[in-house]
Amino acid sequence: MTWDAASGKLRCDSCGASRDAADEGGRVAEYDLEAGLAIKPRGRIGAGAREVKCGECGAVVELPDGVVAGRCSFCDSPQVAPADARADHVRPESLVPFTVARDASLASFKGWIRGRWFRPSDLAAKASVSELRGVYIPYWTFDSDVTSRWNADAGYYYYTTERFKDASGNWQTRQVQHVRWEPAHGVRDDHHDDHLVCASRGLPDGLARAAGDFDTGALVAYSSDYLMGFAAESYAVELREAWTRGRGEIEAEQERRCRGDVPGDTQRHLSCNHRFRSTRFKHVLLPLWIAAFRYRDKVYRFLVNGQTGRVSGEAPLSWPKILAFAAVLVAAIVALVVFLRR
Repeated sequence: MTWDAASGKLRCDSCGASRDAADEGGRVAEYDLEAGLAIKPRGRIGAGAREVKCGECGAVVELPDGVVAGRCSFCDSPQVAPADARADHVRPESLVPFTVARDASLASFKGWIRGRWFRPSDLAAKASVSELRGVYIPYWTFDSDVTSRWNADAGYYYYTTERFKDASGNWQTRQVQHVRWEPAHGVRDDHHDDHLVCASRGLPDGLARAAGDFDTGALVAYSSDYLMGFAAESYAVELREAWTRGRGEIEAEQERRCRGDVPGDTQRHLSCNHRFRSTRFKHVLLPLWIAAFRYRDKVYRFLVNGQTGRVSGEAPLSWPKILAFAAVLVAAIVALVVFLRR
């Protein structure tokens, strides 16, 4: 039996029988970060006892029994080498099951490719999709309460009237903007819930982010049944490295929020200090369809979010279309300038 994303059940392709995923007694659990950094629990993902590692991009994928990988799920490289699955990894205790089926993913891709601006006109007709692979991607999630104290100079605009001579020698008046600077400070408390950090090295970060956010409210307790028929990547980004990245992203968001708290019309010299409390983490698996399409003998990668169907990917540009648009834009600007001068 394999997991059928359309029905949300395990299904036998031979006889059509179906059943719910087995309850293996797990739960969606979070753990204290400091304890997690000190002690690493052991256990494989559970998809199978074999892994393949790509010699091109470095992705490590654990395969279910009976599945053989001849090419990398991420970069389509044939440089994959089998190995025994590692037993020293943190085993995921929750996942978001695939809810977007293979056919729906292909339909999403076709709609995406038709909607690309500045792409070749024959792209939708000639884009030949290679094998579409369903892969559970490892992520770390972080929860934290953050107190941010900030200091800045808040600027307030004021105006004075200034006299000047125009080109004809006549006296005119105009309003001149000035800034009055005043010191400002403040503090804010925020809670960050399930901040996601991708633990894969096989996926380009920008491509994974563009595939869209996942609804972690749909996380279910881990069961190996959900992985039937799919591969699962072992995490390559360890917990400590992931938290360093996640903390930096949360601090950047806090700085953005603090910037919005500064009063006045403008600001300068913003300085923030962030204090993290009650930080917790969990290791989860999230679903992505990964494939590539070939156009004029060149391969482009794309992803389909296995929960939402959102597509992100690479596509060729049509330089004739871009140049034609640029020419029309320049002509429109010239026409507007001529009209205004009249």
